Amino acid sequence: MVNNSVEQPSLHYSQHLGSVPRIKTDLWRMIGQDGGQSINLGDQTLFVFSDSLLAPVGRMPERAAQPLPFHIDPNVPTLFLANCAGLTSGQDLRKSLARLSYLCDEDGYPKEILVATPEERAGNIRFWPEHGILIDGRIFLYYLGIQALDPGSIWGFKNLGVGLAILDPQTGESHRVLQDGDWRLWKIAADDFHFGVQVIRHEEHLFIYGSVRKNYEVYGILSRVPISLISNLAAYTYKDALDNWVSDLTLAGSIGPTGPEYSVSFNRYLKKYLLVYVDPYHKDLVIRFADQVSGPYSAPKKIGRLPHHPESELIYMGFEHPEFSVEDGKRVFITYCQPFFSSNEIVELCFQ
Repeated sequence: MVNNSVEQPSLHYSQHLGSVPRIKTDLWRMIGQDGGQSINLGDQTLFVFSDSLLAPVGRMPERAAQPLPFHIDPNVPTLFLANCAGLTSGQDLRKSLARLSYLCDEDGYPKEILVATPEERAGNIRFWPEHGILIDGRIFLYYLGIQALDPGSIWGFKNLGVGLAILDPQTGESHRVLQDGDWRLWKIAADDFHFGVQVIRHEEHLFIYGSVRKNYEVYGILSRVPISLISNLAAYTYKDALDNWVSDLTLAGSIGPTGPEYSVSFNRYLKKYLLVYVDPYHKDLVIRFADQVSGPYSAPKKIGRLPHHPESELIYMGFEHPEFSVEDGKRVFITYCQPFFSSNEIVELCFQ
């Protein structure tokens, strides 16, 4: 549902702040990666990433990594990770990302926080983090299961469903919640489905956002669950088209246009919820507003076309990072991704 009566705050300016610095250590350097959602841990922030590509500085480590799901220059030694994560602190987003401390294995290389079984690897299945929340020292992290179908294409994959993992943010060790032996807790008949793209704690509930794509239209959906029952699939309810909370995921109604991935936060300066996403093919940054966490959200407001490489046929994963906002959210910072292992880009918005 779109509410055209929601007051839309005015924007003072927007500016592109450049690329996220690429981290380099004595062992490896980061070539590029997708994702970059941030999870507030209080005195630290955890960033979670999906596909990431490293180049060893010296000798290639002997440990196994995920096989590349697409072809790349065989003369360039690289390590591909389906997912990884890093910790940082501070208030300046760019500086904090420049000193990101990745969760590493015993050899000092970033490790996967969502590990596929040998059987899953044999089936070309890998896992991408969505968003999560810290509860009693552990992160409950939603994730997407992906199966590579065409190793010759960067886009040759399909979405298998969404799971929930419990992650130790200090060690990077996790275990996946299973139901009847299946990690796929959420499945839906659609062209594409994401769940857990944003998690917000509000009073005694968690509000979990998702997206559905049908016939090239992408729209958001909303779920809620009591905080103490986050691992209980039966405790989740979904907002339907009549603003009722129902137990059947297939009855979830639209909260209006979004990207496949997006972010939502309460902005104290605006006293509103701010929803941010990028329009992948038009390459626009888009924002929406709501007075309540459950909406309704305003009509999309395009901020403008985002800077991108000429060869980027789309951009994606536009995330705001409220932990790094300035003046209670008068100034907010957003990152977004481009294909082919580019560095993420940073944009600043300043409201009137």
